[in-house]
Amino acid sequence: MLHRLLMLVACATVATVTVLAQEWTPAGSRKGIELAFKDDTALDAREMRAIAELPYDSARIIAIVCDFTQTLDPDVREATIMSGDLLSDYVIYLRYAPRYMVVAARDVVIGVQRQANGCSWSERAGLMAERPGTVRMPLLRGSWIVEPLQKDRSRVVYQIAVKPGGRIPGWLVRRGATSALPDVIERVTRCLSKISAPNERC
Repeated sequence: MLHRLLMLVACATVATVTVLAQEWTPAGSRKGIELAFKDDTALDAREMRAIAELPYDSARIIAIVCDFTQTLDPDVREATIMSGDLLSDYVIYLRYAPRYMVVAARDVVIGVQRQANGCSWSERAGLMAERPGTVRMPLLRGSWIVEPLQKDRSRVVYQIAVKPGGRIPGWLVRRGATSALPDVIERVTRCLSKISAPNERC
């Protein structure tokens, strides 16, 4: 997700209209994925949401999307569990390094909380010293909520708010972030199509 977000940020060349929203504002759909956003004034960040129906059992989806050690993002160079357990709550260090862009590597420590219907996460400050040449992300929060509709079909709600840090303007981040969410859903779908058991990895 971060790679796609940064690519859209880097390629954006025109200004965007600032939208002041407290409720979810529809942002269209892409391949059956409904998109929306709202601006969180407390966080000074835009929160994005994607809603889709996937032809898979909810338990299989949760096992993939709530495991941040899975290789769903090609730009994750390091994913190290610092404490906890993947099946419950855990803290994990993530380092991103986009392959095709002149953008500094980013890293973040997040705490992941598991629930029966998915998981949520948020950044954890002060648990690891910053690394030279890597920008610490000040904000990375989100959730996956997975609702079973019938056997082998589920409704997923993916929400995320991110500040990549560094000198990337906030309005550019907001411009590109919503468009990045469908790529995440598509990667999850491709992963699930390749595995047949909950304990298998992408």
